[in-house]
Amino acid sequence: MTEDEAAELAARIEQDLLAEPGVSAVYPASGAGLLREAAANLLGSGEAGPRVAIRAGDPLQIDVALGLDQARPAGETARAAQRLIRRAASGPVQIRITVAHLDASLNRGRITPDRMDP
Repeated sequence: MTEDEAAELAARIEQDLLAEPGVSAVYPASGAGLLREAAANLLGSGEAGPRVAIRAGDPLQIDVALGLDQARPAGETARAAQRLIRRAASGPVQIRITVAHLDASLNRGRITPDRMDP
């Protein structure tokens, strides 16, 4: 996979994830991504590159960091994100999904054990 192909796949996955119910944000998946985004913001360019990290190989490795809302349970949203990534990769893939933020504000500020996702 070329760098251009990886960037195109990353952008498509990010766009599809943001359209998925329950996903409120896609964050940079690596420390390097966070640094690129911070540098781009400091320079005022706004061009930080893809937030989905893709490493070529067999299997392809894809890392994403997601912000989730209360549209559906977190586990269900993560499984849907995994299926979406597998379809987009269309081949052997190793996926790492990190939930970087869970918006519990719709839960009136309280998360109780009986309201948590398994």
